[in-house]
This record gives sequence, C-alpha cells and structure tokens, in this order.
Amino acid sequence: MAAALFVTGAVTQAATPFIRLDDFTYMVPEGTTGVPNVWRRNLLEGRWLTYAWWFVIGQHGTPLSASIMYVTAYVLLVAGLWRVLHLGLPDLHWGVDALLGLSLFVSPIWVMLFYWPATLTPSTVVGATALWLLPLAARRHAWLVVWMVASALLSVLTYPPVAVVLFLAAVVYLARRPWRDSFWLTGAFLGGFALGVGIIYTLNLLAFDRFGLEVSAWRRPNPLQDLSDLRVNAGRFRLHMGALVTGLWLPALVGLAAVLAGLLDRVVRPRVVRLLCGLAVVLGVSLAQVLVTGVVTDTRGELWAWLAVLFPAALLLGGSRTSRLTGLGCIILLTVVGVLAWRSEMVAHQKTRAQYAAIVAEATQPRPDGSRPTVVIYQDPELRPTVRGTTMAGIMRMHLRSELGTVPSWCAGIQCERLAKAAESVAAEVPAGGGEPTETPEQADRFVVELGDVRGVVVPPLPPWWL
Repeated sequence: MAAALFVTGAVTQAATPFIRLDDFTYMVPEGTTGVPNVWRRNLLEGRWLTYAWWFVIGQHGTPLSASIMYVTAYVLLVAGLWRVLHLGLPDLHWGVDALLGLSLFVSPIWVMLFYWPATLTPSTVVGATALWLLPLAARRHAWLVVWMVASALLSVLTYPPVAVVLFLAAVVYLARRPWRDSFWLTGAFLGGFALGVGIIYTLNLLAFDRFGLEVSAWRRPNPLQDLSDLRVNAGRFRLHMGALVTGLWLPALVGLAAVLAGLLDRVVRPRVVRLLCGLAVVLGVSLAQVLVTGVVTDTRGELWAWLAVLFPAALLLGGSRTSRLTGLGCIILLTVVGVLAWRSEMVAHQKTRAQYAAIVAEATQPRPDGSRPTVVIYQDPELRPTVRGTTMAGIMRMHLRSELGTVPSWCAGIQCERLAKAAESVAAEVPAGGGEPTETPEQADRFVVELGDVRGVVVPPLPPWWL
C-alpha cells in the first residue's frame, strides 16, 4: 500500500490536495459564500450520514486534513478488500500477493473520486470497516445477513456505489458456500439498499416535507410514466453501458479473457459463475434505477466495473497452473493500465492546483505596509454561466478564501473592464486546443492586476482537459 501511494501519485494528492468545488460544501461552515447549502444537499442527494459527519468533523477541518483522512480510509478499504480475496485463495508468492493489492488500489474508476475527500470519507470509512468485519460476520448466517443489511444501508446514506463493492466482495468470499448463502446475501443486499432509500425518503419528508429526492436538472431526470419514457430510459442505460465499456475497452477485454479462462477450469468455474450472478444483480439494480428515474450514474460512480474485470483474474490464481499463469498475466496488464490512469489523473490535477496556488500567492502577498489587499475576481462572461466556468471560478475563490479568510467578491464596473483586457491578453497567448496549465509560478502575475485599492484576479480562460 505504501508503494501504491507513491507509484500512483496519491501521496502527492494527500499532501497537496486538489479539491473540487462542491466538496467544500462538506468542508466549511454552513452559509459560507460560494458553496452550495449543506442542509439542502440532503434533499438533493440524501447523504444524511455524510451530513452528520460534516456536523461533527467536516466543517472543522481543512483540505489537508480531509484529504489525509480520505486517503487513509481508502488504503484501509483496499487492504480489507485484498484480505477478503487472500483468505479465499491458496498461499501465493509474496510478489503475487503484493501485485494483487496494487491492482485493487489502482482502479481507474476510483481515482476520479479523490477530489471530493470531505464528501466521500464517510462512505470510504463505512466500506473499510465493513470489509474488515466481513470474515467475522461470515462465520454465522445471521451475522452475515445483519452485516450486509447494515453495510448497504450505511452506504446508501453516504455513497450508494460503495454498497455494490461490499456486495461483490461478499459474493466472492462466499463463492465456495452453498448457493442458499448467496441467495440470502442477495436478499440482504437488496433489502438493506431499499431500507436505506426508505430512511432517506422519510427523513426528507420530515425535514423538507417531500417524500423522496429532488433530482437536480443537470442530472436529466425522466421519471417513468408511460412506455415512451421506458424506451427513452432504456436507451440511456444502453448508451451508458456502451460508453463505460468503450472507456475501459482494454480492461474489459482482459476481464472477458479471465472469465472465459475461469469457465474452462473446473476448479475455478463455480466461483466465476457465482461472481457473474452477483454482477447480474448489480446490473439489475442499476437498470432499475435508470428505468424508473431516467438518471444515469456518472462513470466515476461505477465502482463495480473494475472489480468486474479484476475479480475473475484473481480467482484464476486458485486454479490450475495454466489458470494461475493466465490470471497473473491479466493482473499484470490491469495493474499497468491502472497505474497509468492514476498518474495521468493525478499529474493533470496537480498541474492545475500548482497554477491556481501560484496565482493565489501572487494575489494575496502583503502590500509594502504589511496590510492584506482586498481581492476581486473576474471570469470571461461567456464561460461564467457554464458548469465548467462555475467550477473553476469556485475553486479559485476557495483557494483565495484559504489565504484571505473570506471569499472574494466579483469585480464591478471599471474593475471588470481592466481585468477583461488582462484576460484577453492571457487568452491570446493560449495555444489552440489549450486547456493544459503551462504557467510557472513566475508567470502568475499575468493573472493578477493592481486596481488601485484592490487587486483583481483573472480566472484562467480555459478549463483543464479533465473537467
């Protein structure tokens, strides 16, 4: 795990975190300018347990403390997931064991979540705790059912995709048990998931007088009312699955090869079949959600996808010599893909963080008399109403808040006119198809303009490619 942190660049994200705008909602006190209202997020997303975490811990933290807690929880979750697989496999060479742990760590899906540490730490803590308790809970039938119901329920109240990870881990762990154990596990998973949704709806009824969620318009909801809606929503699900497979085409091919190899090995076959049934349950839940609501889960929420290709390869390690070699080859290839994906993500976000940090340092340096300047902010009017523009301007304002203690206001009048000229000058220097931060700290002054009694900050004109 220590090697994984350095190889992937996650240790850099932990020490110098890049934080997405909406994560500040669960990191700052309620009513802070420039971030969505934390109480209303319960109506929109139903993360009541995350709200409780914010009330006790989150609002008193910093980006650094939130990031360290999240990365620590993720390491514990991956270690717990590795332990679940390890206990079901024969003794492995230490190098293969370490490679298996690294391959679990480098999910190209999970890396997309590292920029919301304050929001996602509660769900990651739930996931890590549940995985470490799974071997104990599996000793008795009743304990296992309680474990699955509680794990799914708590995941739904924080971040529902984690519940799917826990379910698939349990499916693999119980793959050598009688089928009735898997049936009970599936029932407990669906029951816990439904119970979590019921609790959210009830709490929203009490708090907002609405039994359900208020789905944001940007999620493109299309509630099921007739056959036309059914066709539209089914089409959305098909396109989403196609995009997911296309985005992970190489891991998908590796996973398919591992599944076929597992089905050909009579020792591995029963466990692979059990896993495929678990994946069918997961896809069924996802399909039901889309058909009923029309809302498609973002790619970064499909945490099961990496397990769907990695678990079959891991199961091959318990088969014949040919299966073991095939599984090892698949794991090596998946690990390389995962590490490259992590480094690409981390490097891109760290470049943006460094660019913004340099601009903030330039804008907030004391005046010759030692006083702190008043700072205003400017953004291209065409970009400002967009989601990308709002996101990047918000991140810049939060960076400035960390240094100034208050969120800077937008420019006005002649201030905007002078800052617009500076923005045009900067935009003229950006290469066609830009969006990749190239500025060094020494160039940060291009984005900072003295405006008499105040300083103006220009938000970089092009959002980075990862947004």
